[in-house]
Parts: sequence; C-alpha cells; structure tokens
Amino acid sequence: MRWQLPLGLAISAACLVWLLGQVDLTRLARLMTSFSPWYPLAVAILLAWVFWLRSQRWQLLLRPLKRCPVGELYSANLIGFMANNVLPARLGEIVRAYSVNRLCAVPVSGVLATLVIERVLDGMAILAFFFLALFFTDPTAQAGAFNVAYLRGIGLFLLAGYLGVLGLMAALWRWPSATSGWLARLAGRLSPRLGEKAASILANFTQGLGLLGQGRHLPLLIAQSLAMWLLVLLTAYVFLPAVGLPHSLLMAAMALVGGSLAAAVPAGPGYIGTTQVAVMWTLMLAGADQERAAAFSLVYWAALYFPVTAAGLVEMLRRGMSLSSLRGGGKKP
Repeated sequence: MRWQLPLGLAISAACLVWLLGQVDLTRLARLMTSFSPWYPLAVAILLAWVFWLRSQRWQLLLRPLKRCPVGELYSANLIGFMANNVLPARLGEIVRAYSVNRLCAVPVSGVLATLVIERVLDGMAILAFFFLALFFTDPTAQAGAFNVAYLRGIGLFLLAGYLGVLGLMAALWRWPSATSGWLARLAGRLSPRLGEKAASILANFTQGLGLLGQGRHLPLLIAQSLAMWLLVLLTAYVFLPAVGLPHSLLMAAMALVGGSLAAAVPAGPGYIGTTQVAVMWTLMLAGADQERAAAFSLVYWAALYFPVTAAGLVEMLRRGMSLSSLRGGGKKP
C-alpha cells in the first residue's frame, strides 16, 4: 500500500529523534567509535553460519516441492534479507520467494507456504528465549515508562497470535479443501476477484504444507531452528563488550527479544529506529545503562545490516537479477 512507506519512514525518524534526545550525544559518539573492528568481523562470521543453517532448514522444508541445492537457497536467503533491508513492508519475503522461483523453478505460492512454516519455527524459538529471559529479569526493572509487566503482556499477546496461526496451518494441513474453501469464500465476500485469487493461492499453499505430514523431519527442523537462533543469540553476546557492556546471556537474550519485537512495528527499511528503541529498552530492563544500551542498539544494528545488505547485493548481481525483476515475478513453472 502506498501509505506504508511514508508511515514507516515517519515512525523510524520519530524513534531515532526520540532516542538521540534521551542520551548524552558526546558520550554516545565516543562509545560508538571506540570499539575494535574484531567485533563486527566476529558477527559477520557468525551471520554466515546462521544463513547456512537457515538454508539447510529451508532445503528440508522445500523437499515436498523440489530438491533444491543449499547453495541456491543460500543465495536466495541473502537476496531476500537484503531486500528486507532496503524495501518497506517486509517485501523481502516476496523477493525471497521469487528468488527461489528463479533459481530452482519452485512455484512461488508453494515457497510462500514454506516461509510461513519458517516463521512458525522461528516464532517457537524466539518465544522460548522471550519467556526464558523474562524469568531471569528483575520484575521491578524499568526503562523509562516501559517495564517488565508491559513486556510480559506483549509476550502473551504474541503467544496467542502464534497459537492462532499454528491452528490455522494445522487446519489447512488436516482439512485442506474445507479450510481453503472457507477462506476463499471469506475473501470472496470482499471481492469475487479476490476470492478467486485466494482459492488459487491456497491450492498451491497447501502443497507447501506437505512437510507436516512427514513427522520424522519435525525434530530436525526444531533442532535446526533452535541452533540457528542460539547462533543469533551468540552474535549479540559476542558484541556486548564492544560498547563496554559485560558478557551476559540475559542481555543478549533481551537484545534478541527487542529486535524481534521491533520487526512487528511499521518502520522504514531495515526496521531502523524501531529496532534501536526496542533494543535499548530491553537492554535497560536487563540492567544496562541508557547510553551503553543506545550505543549497542545503533552499532549492533549496523553490524547486522551492512554485511547482509552487501552480501545480498553481490549475490543478486552474480545471479543476474534485479529487485525490479524479482518484484515483477519469476518463472512460471
């Protein structure tokens, strides 16, 4: 929608202005410029491993549709996450689906189904870290007007949404025709054309849920998801001393929680602004002082953003693609 980009940019700008108004800018600049380059290098190495695990998991998810080489999926992941960093409204997910369509000739609607399963698996891991971190957080901790009670309420709301999506996916797998028909009729009440399109998409979408019938793969998928997010947790843990914060699993987990919460809020490309505010608040709840929490939120975001964006651009050019061609559609298998 046309309003999403200006709204996201406005929210991002407002968050950055607010954050910078809360701290001593001289001290913040000193913290942001005094760290060793070994910290972003270590994060980049760990990110490469994260993307390898993500590609291994995606290969398993796509198996009911087609056997795709891990190298092709690695490229598609980098291109998609790069697109998320430079495009609004999570369009990178669509780009990621079209990238696999171009590289492996897998139907886009089927790929989108696997991306939904990915998000369910990611949500499981993130919620596990979320509530585990809350268990070890001082219940009286405050970050301005934000406190642990608010964070717990957000977690419970997300858990309810997660269970709802899980239930809908289970219904699409167990009763594909009935559930798809009901959803298509619901969409048709808004517009007959929308109903027809929904029916077509859902028919292919349910094919991507075929993995749910192969229960033997689920333990491996869960293990891969937990391993991947433990590596993400490790990137934050490794980077904490870059701005003078201690090695702390609680702080690393709270930074992960803050970044995940920010992704649910409308923002500019790369979730800039919302990520910094959310990570600063959650770090403060874990015991960090405001300036160091703000410095970490800015520098750690950059350590994640720029390597992924650069690598994705390189992969896109190496594969002979462009964002306009990927957004416009892929092959028609």
